[in-house]
Amino acid sequence: MPVQEVILEEIQVNDVITVIDSVKTNENGSFELSGSAPESGLYRLRFEQNKFILLAIDKGDVKVTADWQKLENWQVSGSSASESLRSFLMAIREHLRDFNTMNVLIDTEMARGNDSLLRKAKVDFAAMRENFTLYVEHYADTSKFIPVAVFAAKMLNSGREKVFLAAFDQSLERRFPNSKMTKDFIAFNTQRETMQAKLPIPPDATAPPEIGKPAPEISLQDRNGKNISLSSFRGKYVLVDFWASWCPPCRMENPNVVATYSKYKDKNFTIFSVSLDNNKDKWQEAIEKDGLSWPTHVSDLKGWESGVVKAYMIESIPANFLVDPSGKIIASDLRGDQLPLKLDEVLK
Repeated sequence: MPVQEVILEEIQVNDVITVIDSVKTNENGSFELSGSAPESGLYRLRFEQNKFILLAIDKGDVKVTADWQKLENWQVSGSSASESLRSFLMAIREHLRDFNTMNVLIDTEMARGNDSLLRKAKVDFAAMRENFTLYVEHYADTSKFIPVAVFAAKMLNSGREKVFLAAFDQSLERRFPNSKMTKDFIAFNTQRETMQAKLPIPPDATAPPEIGKPAPEISLQDRNGKNISLSSFRGKYVLVDFWASWCPPCRMENPNVVATYSKYKDKNFTIFSVSLDNNKDKWQEAIEKDGLSWPTHVSDLKGWESGVVKAYMIESIPANFLVDPSGKIIASDLRGDQLPLKLDEVLK
């Protein structure tokens, strides 16, 4: 690991990030951080190049070891909650790889025009998504550690999983009755439901945009007040990326997006970033801090009240749609190595 500053940050239930401590590594890559909190919580170690390690810390000494070149394979000891969180994240990574494999199969059968195999692949994919949701729900409902349980619950689609999340609120109250995080999550979930209930659904948007259909137009101002439209990028492959500075999962996904842009920016590919921020300064600060070097960043600074939320029927972020040169959606919700794999396929 190069000598660098390492920052310990707490990730609160409402997605606010607080710096707890920071320190410079020594020449061997070692470092020591400290902090105190009234109860266990979700934390992350933030390194240079937008690299992170997630931890669920209670009390005592926690030891983290990793290879800088393969930071995603970190090891942790001294914290059962962090070990559980690591195992959960590794399982999620395997699920995402399976999703990517199935997406490739669906795209192949669609290109071949094999309707019978395509229908079967779509049924299998739906079953995979259902199994994934059940796995996350079970993990959230049975974890002994509240930071990990809440982290898993926040991964769920809040629009489609309202029934489970309502029951999960009650489960948290039974399992962790005196926890501040219990109260914070219930308040967060209630506020999220209230905001979603206020979103009117346009008459021509009864379902999220579908693969193979034209991407709904987006026309918003960039950081300099210039109006930019998605349609102005016809002729290129465009990743329409919905995110926000206050969204930890978005910020954790940004390094993957940055690496993808760096690799494919000269191959008829670009990124159209749409922020659901309300604060312009925090939006611009996040762009600089995360190294989002592509030129197109737009927002109306209305957060969840933005018209793009209604047009694309977004229920959670990060969310993205890959649009081909003709303006049609060819993939959605590409995470981790799914995006470069898809681009390798289409940018032959």
